[in-house]
Amino acid sequence: MKTIYPFSPIKNEKDLNKALEYITSELEKLSLEIFQEKLPITTLKIFPHYFDEYDYLYDLISKKGPREPFSSETSLYIKVQEKILNYNINYLGVRIVDPYRLQVGCGDYEIDNFQEFKNKWKDKSPFIRNFKEDMIEIWHPDFDVLGYVIPKL
Repeated sequence: MKTIYPFSPIKNEKDLNKALEYITSELEKLSLEIFQEKLPITTLKIFPHYFDEYDYLYDLISKKGPREPFSSETSLYIKVQEKILNYNINYLGVRIVDPYRLQVGCGDYEIDNFQEFKNKWKDKSPFIRNFKEDMIEIWHPDFDVLGYVIPKL
């Protein structure tokens, strides 16, 4: 099978761990690129690109901890306590297959003083989008991850 995705299809836990480390590393670089600082990464979500890959990842991630109430029809989130590349990851997630999500995955940067941060960066970069009232999306064409800045829970 020929694939344009660097990690898909993920077929075992070792490959999932490689993808999660990659997402973490790229999120760190993305925050440095956009904000010139490393923001704390607390949530990682993988984007499967094949339906059987989604089924496998949903099952695998489901076994890692309790389902979080903010899971939705499109995304499952599980409470975990994992250390990945020196970041304390509190949640792992998997998104349904989505033709508009070609990236490897995404993650959340939880920060104190969210409103102050949001005001500071408003209209400062074309790579920053207000996604919701309490969420800022960051992206860059040189990165195959998306980042979301959110208030610290």
